[in-house]
Order: sequence, then structure tokens, then C-alpha cells
Amino acid sequence: MRSRRLLWIVFILLIVGCAPKTEEDLLYEAQKKLNKMESYSCQVEITVKGNKKPEKYTMKQWFKKPNKYRLEVIQPKDLQGKITIGNGKNAWIYHPGIKQVWMTEEFLNSKEQNMFLGYFLRNSLNSEEVQGNIETLEQKEYITIDTEIPGNHVYYHKERLWINLKHAEPYLLEVFDIKGEKRIEVKYSNFQYNPKIEEEMFLITK
Repeated sequence: MRSRRLLWIVFILLIVGCAPKTEEDLLYEAQKKLNKMESYSCQVEITVKGNKKPEKYTMKQWFKKPNKYRLEVIQPKDLQGKITIGNGKNAWIYHPGIKQVWMTEEFLNSKEQNMFLGYFLRNSLNSEEVQGNIETLEQKEYITIDTEIPGNHVYYHKERLWINLKHAEPYLLEVFDIKGEKRIEVKYSNFQYNPKIEEEMFLITK
């Protein structure tokens, strides 16, 4: 009787352990992995939609907590080698065409800031209105997390992150204006969690 009871306990534990994860479980695991992220690197395909023709860019991107970031333009060719480095308040920009560096203080709610996953995480942690769902895009399932962007900016009002369900890696970041129209789209590739990034990466030495 005792051995039979033990077999039933093992059998029940195996069933429970093999039970499919709920939507809440998947959302929790994805958020937990993102919240543990101290740095990341990736390549991004960016589309910025304004009043005219959409602008498309290919860039390399690095981020390190709490607020350091670096962008290097790969395409278009006329901007190739352009570097933008920021610290959450100011940004320094190097343009290879004129071989000059200049600083801008207009960083908060800039389109550059909203291209970074690190700032999405900050916004989602500070927002009281965060929504998570499982949605389908191009016949694949993703975790989506929606949050508001602070500051009541007309063009950068809300954002949505799409996370690969299998690997819990960011796939797409969308930024919407106050009317709900998409303004920025960022597609991630070659994404690396927590790479070692030296401080020199956040200095312009040109």
C-alpha cells in the first residue's frame, strides 16, 4: 500500500510538472527575465513614420543600466558611421560627414530614447497601467506588453513590446502617438542578454 501511494504521488507530480504554462506564467517569466537584464546588445531595423515618407535605418545598439546607450548607424549609406551616445539627460552625436561632435540636452521623450528597450522597461516599472497578452503576429505567438510613456507627449504616448514566446527575446517594439497611430517600429535581431560592455563604449573619441 505504501509503495502504491508513493507511485501515485510521483505520477501526480509528473502530471503537474508537465502541465502547460498559463498565460500568467509566461508573462511573469518574460517580465522576470527582462527585469534581471543589466545590459544588452543587438542590431535593429528602425522605421520612423512622420508626416512624410517613412524613414528606415539599420543600426547597432548597446544599452547598460541605468541609462547609458549607444547607437551606430549602418544604413542608410549617407549616415553610415554616425554615433549617438546618451546618459538619460544629454546626448552626444558624432557625424562622420562633418567629423564633428555636438551635444543636445533635448533627450527626454526624444525618438532616440524611445528606440531603446531599457527605457521601455523603466516606463513599464513606473507605470500603473501595464497590460500583458499572448498575441499572434505573422502566424507566430508572442507575449505583448503595453505601457504608457510618461510626459504626455503627442507623438510618443504609448508603446508595445513583442517578445518571442519560445526564447523570451524581444522581437519588436512599437511606439504610438496620442491618436493610436504607430510612429516608431524597432525590430531586434542578434539580441544578447547581459553582455559585458566596457565603459569606453559610451565615450566618443573621434
